[in-house]
Amino acid sequence: MAEPRIYDIIEGTKPKNTEPTHVDSDGVTRPGAADLRKTLTKELTNDIDGAWRDDLATKEKRNRYSGNSPHLSEPYSNLETLAMQALRRYGDMHPGTVDGEVMLMFLEFANMIIEDLRSHPYWENAEIDYYVHMQEWREVPDTIMVAGLLYHYSIQQQSNKIEAYGPLYFKTTNRVLYNRKYGSGKIQVQPWDNKQT
Repeated sequence: MAEPRIYDIIEGTKPKNTEPTHVDSDGVTRPGAADLRKTLTKELTNDIDGAWRDDLATKEKRNRYSGNSPHLSEPYSNLETLAMQALRRYGDMHPGTVDGEVMLMFLEFANMIIEDLRSHPYWENAEIDYYVHMQEWREVPDTIMVAGLLYHYSIQQQSNKIEAYGPLYFKTTNRVLYNRKYGSGKIQVQPWDNKQT
């Protein structure tokens, strides 16, 4: 019988975060383009937008808000995995019984979600490509994609479940994208042409 393994020190490797950072009032470098505990002003919004646009244009980055399937892939799941998650949650059938035609329908739904994101005010990557295969992934948080697949599938099924999945999709999209862009700081509403003295 083999000796049991004993580990004195168990240390994982922290993923490198290449997203925009800022230095807070205590001199500590924090994640995010700006301190989101401050009031959100026009100038701060411009700084945040600029930092994220530069980040998107210059390098690949990990997504701290996605990980639905970390045991399969990080940080984004492929479309087939997301479609199966949506079918399991929908609950009308065993997801393993679906055929290729149903999966192609989910491919169409995923591309409709990408169109929704392209027109969303908090979404930054207007040039995101469509899905062309079920094994592909896109830089879209898994939670948004699953909520969107549930919403579009419930429309296709003409189901009463749309009453739950519709608001869930829009709430999830707004909440996740807003948090990625601005965090949870106080919001100051002012006209964009208003000049402060």
